Amino acid sequence: METVERWTTRSDAWTADDDRKLAEIVLRHIREGSTQLNAFVESANLLGRTPAACGYRWNGVVRKHYEDGIKEAKTAKKERLTIRQQAKQRRVYGPDLDDTSLDGIIRALKNHEREYFNLQEKSRLLEQKVMEMEVQLQQLAEENHSLRTGQNPLNEDSKTLLEIMDRARKILELEQQGTEQTEHAE
Repeated sequence: METVERWTTRSDAWTADDDRKLAEIVLRHIREGSTQLNAFVESANLLGRTPAACGYRWNGVVRKHYEDGIKEAKTAKKERLTIRQQAKQRRVYGPDLDDTSLDGIIRALKNHEREYFNLQEKSRLLEQKVMEMEVQLQQLAEENHSLRTGQNPLNEDSKTLLEIMDRARKILELEQQGTEQTEHAE
């Protein structure tokens, strides 16, 4: 028992705040396209631990609780890479400002048109995503409201179950009293 108490009361035990900081740093590194090893080094400096301890904690405990955050960070990383690649293409295939020939101007206008349609499609997808998130937000707000105001089917079921249990307890008490009275009478 002493061993268990000693381990549960370690002065250097991981706290929820340490886990949160570790997760924030790792997710930021994922979003920015950095490595998890770099995240563990940064975390180690911040938390006063070794990079190995941070890596072990992340992979063994914390990672499970941040699956959605990891997916979002990877998506953000892909979007950053896509934006960088498009900027690179614009530099490579973009209009040559020195080319004032008719062919150069036509090429520049076609590139501009292609970029315009790409941006329109991205805008449409983002608007769709915003609408989906607004619907989700509304659903969560309604669920939150119903949970806070007690308009929850589980609350009603719990109340009914407690009433049934209370009635059963009273019936048992009456039966016990009846049994005791019969025993006293004999």
